[in-house]
Amino acid sequence: MLYTRSLLLAGTVLLIGSCRKDSTVSPVIPTGPVTQAEINSWVLDSMHYFYLWNQQLPAKADTTLIPPSFLLKLRQQEDVFTSLINPDDPETLPVSLYNNFGLDIGVIDFPASPTGVIGVVKIVVANSYAASKFSRGSYLTKINNTPVTAANASSLIADVLKAKSGSFTPAIYTNGILTEGTPVQLTFGYTRENPVYATTLSTAGKKVGYLFYNSFNDNYTSSLIGAFRQFMSDNVQSLIIDLRYNSGGSIAAAAVLTTLIADGISEGSSYIQLKGNNIQGSFTMNLKETLAVPESGSPATFSSLQSYRLRLAKVYILTGHQTISAAELLINNLKPYTQVIQIGNATYGKDKGAVIIRDMRTPKRIPWVLQPITYRLANAKGEGGYTNGIAPQYTVDEMSQQPLTAFGNPADPLVSTALSLITGTGRRSVPEATTRKYYESVPTSEAVIIPRKK
Repeated sequence: MLYTRSLLLAGTVLLIGSCRKDSTVSPVIPTGPVTQAEINSWVLDSMHYFYLWNQQLPAKADTTLIPPSFLLKLRQQEDVFTSLINPDDPETLPVSLYNNFGLDIGVIDFPASPTGVIGVVKIVVANSYAASKFSRGSYLTKINNTPVTAANASSLIADVLKAKSGSFTPAIYTNGILTEGTPVQLTFGYTRENPVYATTLSTAGKKVGYLFYNSFNDNYTSSLIGAFRQFMSDNVQSLIIDLRYNSGGSIAAAAVLTTLIADGISEGSSYIQLKGNNIQGSFTMNLKETLAVPESGSPATFSSLQSYRLRLAKVYILTGHQTISAAELLINNLKPYTQVIQIGNATYGKDKGAVIIRDMRTPKRIPWVLQPITYRLANAKGEGGYTNGIAPQYTVDEMSQQPLTAFGNPADPLVSTALSLITGTGRRSVPEATTRKYYESVPTSEAVIIPRKK
């Protein structure tokens, strides 16, 4: 199949030519209604060109399956990220409690609850309706008026996502007594927030910067720079970066944060190594090249960030199972330049990058958007391979201490561990008793920007 296609990673469009080497052959433009066979052939053709495991793909498309089912048949067993969506069909779009209802919850052991478990609100989107009813650390006992149990927690939440509506019953735990409130009805929508929250903590005569960063979003680079401007003004000596719920995003944003943190790095420093299939090959990007490819807006240059660089020899990063994609890339790619002290739980384990393929012909025939895994990612030293997640040096379970505190609160067990290490009163932790969890959101990572090779 011969036509011009585009690559788009988290919003960056890159034109690419035909899969065929014979550029003198004119494209064959199909006519008439788009058929399932045409869509599936487009999917397979694109996968042959970009998919990391392209040599395991069949030669011909199965035209009997609907496109999403066909893609599932093509995906390798180890690949859970390659996706196919139709922006015109909401039923094909990924959904989550956080992005569509404004909050995320976990379900844990809680002996004071009649069912022995309880829902815990972990994060709420600022200025959403959910934020007017819940806050981090709020408790939930029922979903759709059904008591949450160890056995039904996942299915109750799945029902809410499917129905795109649901009620959540809040509860207050005081003096050993759990008191339920009035159910809160939440409906489906799309939420957006500034992913940057920063504050300066003072402890044992030291100034410590704390940055909660929830998404590598180029639209908020100015907010990120503003946080470091304040850190510089406050004369912070150490830095804590909280990535425990960060779903990833732009590697340009990751490069901005790396520049603001690390010492001994220049714009010519190697930043990321990408290893693709037999067609895409392998290549390396330096920091300047990575900064130059933001998802949106104008790129930040190394020189424009110079005044706000902390140039730290050591950084403390808080993580959990929902730390994924570009957030993991930041941790891994900082290591050649800065000592990373990781606290919390192991990250999710996505060490691969994807591209997004759209039909850019006029008129467009294929409405679907394909996102195949295309590259293995490594840092400047060639270190990667963290498919099982990046393990922390200090294992700390945030759910082990209830109720949860606000982000940046020194009483938070992850923040407290970091502060004790910074002040010299901490010691290497041993595996601690963790709180048993019955539900935890599966991370939905965002695509990262990987520019077209020259």
